[in-house]
Amino acid sequence: MKIENMILRKITRIQKTNVVFYSTKPAQQGKLYSNTVFLPKTRFPLRLENNKLLERDEAIHNTADFENLYTWQRSHLSEPEFVLHDGPPYANGQAHMGHAINKILKDTILRCHIISGNKVHYIPGWDCHGLPIELKAISDNKDLDPIQIRKKARHFAEKTIKEQMKAFKSWGVIGDWKNTYQTFNQDYVKTQFRIFHKLYQKNLVYRDIKPIHWSPSSRTALAEAELEYNENHKSPSTYVRFEIKHFPNFDHKDGNRLYAIIWTTTPWTLPANNAVCYNEKLSYVIVKKANSSDSSLYVIAADLLKTVSSVLNCDFEVVKEFKGDMLEGTKYIHPIYSNQECTFVNSSHAVANKGTGLVHSAGSHGPEDFLVSLNYKLPLVDLVDDAGCYNSHAGDKLQGKFVLTEGNQEVQAMLEDNLMHSGEITHSYPYDWRTKQPVIIKASQQWFIDTDALRNRAIELIEQVDIIPKDRSDIYRKNLVSQIQKRPYWCISRQRKWGVPIPVLYDHHSEKIINEHTINHHCNLLRTYGADFWWILSDKELLPDNLHSSYNLENLTRSQDIMDIWFDSGISWARVLEGSKIADMYLEGADQFTGWFQSSLLTSVAMRDKAPYKTIYVHGFAVDENGTKMSKSLGNVVNPVDIMKGSKKQKPYGVDVLRWWVTCHANQDALASVSHTTLQSCTEELQKIRSVLRFALGSLSDYEATKIDYKELLLIDKYMLHLLYKFHIQTSELTRSYQFHRVSAAVLSLLTNSISALYYTSIKDRLYCDHLGSTSRKAAQYTLHNLFEIVTQTIAPMVPHLVEEMYQYYNLKDNKTYFTSTHLKPQSGWENNKIAEIMAVILNCKRDLNKALGPNTTDKDVKITLCTSVFKSLQDFGTINDIEQQVADIVQVAGVTVLKEDFKDDPNRIFTTDISESSRFCCPRCRKVQSDEEDELCKRCTDVVNSSNCNENKTAASN
Repeated sequence: MKIENMILRKITRIQKTNVVFYSTKPAQQGKLYSNTVFLPKTRFPLRLENNKLLERDEAIHNTADFENLYTWQRSHLSEPEFVLHDGPPYANGQAHMGHAINKILKDTILRCHIISGNKVHYIPGWDCHGLPIELKAISDNKDLDPIQIRKKARHFAEKTIKEQMKAFKSWGVIGDWKNTYQTFNQDYVKTQFRIFHKLYQKNLVYRDIKPIHWSPSSRTALAEAELEYNENHKSPSTYVRFEIKHFPNFDHKDGNRLYAIIWTTTPWTLPANNAVCYNEKLSYVIVKKANSSDSSLYVIAADLLKTVSSVLNCDFEVVKEFKGDMLEGTKYIHPIYSNQECTFVNSSHAVANKGTGLVHSAGSHGPEDFLVSLNYKLPLVDLVDDAGCYNSHAGDKLQGKFVLTEGNQEVQAMLEDNLMHSGEITHSYPYDWRTKQPVIIKASQQWFIDTDALRNRAIELIEQVDIIPKDRSDIYRKNLVSQIQKRPYWCISRQRKWGVPIPVLYDHHSEKIINEHTINHHCNLLRTYGADFWWILSDKELLPDNLHSSYNLENLTRSQDIMDIWFDSGISWARVLEGSKIADMYLEGADQFTGWFQSSLLTSVAMRDKAPYKTIYVHGFAVDENGTKMSKSLGNVVNPVDIMKGSKKQKPYGVDVLRWWVTCHANQDALASVSHTTLQSCTEELQKIRSVLRFALGSLSDYEATKIDYKELLLIDKYMLHLLYKFHIQTSELTRSYQFHRVSAAVLSLLTNSISALYYTSIKDRLYCDHLGSTSRKAAQYTLHNLFEIVTQTIAPMVPHLVEEMYQYYNLKDNKTYFTSTHLKPQSGWENNKIAEIMAVILNCKRDLNKALGPNTTDKDVKITLCTSVFKSLQDFGTINDIEQQVADIVQVAGVTVLKEDFKDDPNRIFTTDISESSRFCCPRCRKVQSDEEDELCKRCTDVVNSSNCNENKTAASN
């Protein structure tokens, strides 16, 4: 039977406090031997705080040469190359916690690959265009011409990039900082022009009139990713009757008027009404009001009769029930413009779970409405201007009124008797993510990408992409697929000045002028005049000379639109990834499923028929200690600079704590809480790492990396190497799956329990008191050497500043910096399950002794009686006499006698212990109870003190 199967009790965690290995008996007065003890020596400070911590952070950045590490690894490390494509942060403000999470996680992953010996590809970038930057540029003066706006916006973006880059570097983030990409750079814009043209040639880019999200506050079209939804928005809840003029499938000879009842939350769209939609698969009823002077008849969906009756506070009597297809060909009078007659049309978006089952349709103001207008060739009615106000075509009563406020009110007043009910509803409604104002849906002539043509291939490729974290990958994948499925087109034009112009000219017939000649010409002008050429030159100059004769130059006009910033950033793969290269990873927050993840996918599929990434890594969002999203208005924003350098309210935590927090708390949690409690916990964890590895550094100060035969290692050394091998296997697997929070837990568990509380306690006597060149001491140092190397390799990507600092005090380093050095790897021969089985028994003995005696066991002799099978296994590791002394050091007692016995009365018993007072005395040098006479050295210490090594140590100490 295997020994592990015989163990009845699980090994409990060993006490975290170091057990004192000295005797509790007081030392006798007399000769002192402190200068004969080989204590650890290191100048590596035990603790760093406040200014010293900040000075260390800055010094390490320079001494570890983080600025040049990226360049070094490109020429020194091997394939396979790991490509992490940087999603460009927006250049519109100071670096915040979201940036810290994103950049530090990226850097940690890159450093993991560098430690493994593989080169990395990482070119940082910035998204430089768009409304937020333009608004900041014109904040103090709105009467600027396009060139002035662009000049101020560019200056603002350039300044922001410098500030953010400085912050990112201060966090230890490596990258190709001399070759970053910015979306306003000439080469980037040139690439964008050519991609736009190729997509136009493929008929994947086109210009058309469609309803889009329009921001009246920003005067521009918005993409879905530029919206945020206000869950507390209030809209009218309006029930309106439309008088039916002609119902070919119903004969009402009594002459009573017949109406269709519709429900809408956007009464402002009623002036643009051009149809009422029914569903041919639903059942409808004609009803009249019971006990009422109103003799009119009304049409509603049968399933919604009870709901409508409740809202209108009246009882209805059913006159007739019929199928929806009976409404075909029905005509009605427009509820506001009585001289207009419109028609009923069939559409599946008329449903029986809300409203009345009859839907008012305005093709200019809704995607389903627009499709209905296309299907039935209904004219689009455009009554709203770019400011969100009614234009002159809406009539004198409505002209100039903002549709969402007085427009809604005036329309309801104009309905007069046709308004059956007016209430209010609180619901989720799209807002402009920058101005925080509601948007409207409005038909506008824009440029679009035909996502219909890309959808199936994009979804097919998404299924081949890995998504991290694994436990949410199915949710994220379904979300991305769902968004692409419901996106019939992507509006890529914007009506602003700060951005990449859509490189198209128009003649007087609105014919689009874009071809290879014009694109080449625009790229040449870009190189000559810079990105502002579109606003500097005349229309004639924007057309190449060889095409002048083909057009009437007097009628020539240029596009007034710029490209959507999601198109700007979405084509970044074309600028950063050479040739047909695919990034190994895109790493951003979950919000990028509606943004960069999606725009990158669609543009790459359109141009290359492949996804731009193999893996999507989704990190968390920073929230305060209460789980609330950070915002300036709430005053709960935590600044990464304050975490590192301190503020009036808090001490500086330094870069190590910031990075440790990110990798332990923000890498795979959807929400990452930032609080002083959490940061203090991170500080304490790092201090534990620092102090434990400091002991190893000091103990290796005189070590020369002597080769040790595995057979010469002691039992506890072999066990430690076994644990290190298992630890390396575990953490390597966790690192490959980027579970840094579990890596940190494994590190702390190993350092606290197996190393500090067990191994260090067991070897201190050897290190301090054995002969300087003894095999036993070198065995401990050999183990410490490997321990330091393997643990630091695990944590170095997470806290490179701490590891580089330790490396400066490491006498075994082979290079100037940690990340440019070679490091020891665990050997497969370290795995030793027999050692683990024996140590399980010994640690159970130790646990029982501690339970019986507490920590003060060093003046006790212990007799350990083992069952025969365990005793025989123990003999495989040396003579029993040698093993007894080793076990005494492990369990921290004066002496151990190991016996064997067949426990016939209890076959499942593995061991027994018998405790007695030691008859020996405390050695005044090693403080172990090993001396035969009081105040005399033990035999081991006598030999060491008389050795030349010890005399050299005395001389050094006196000097």
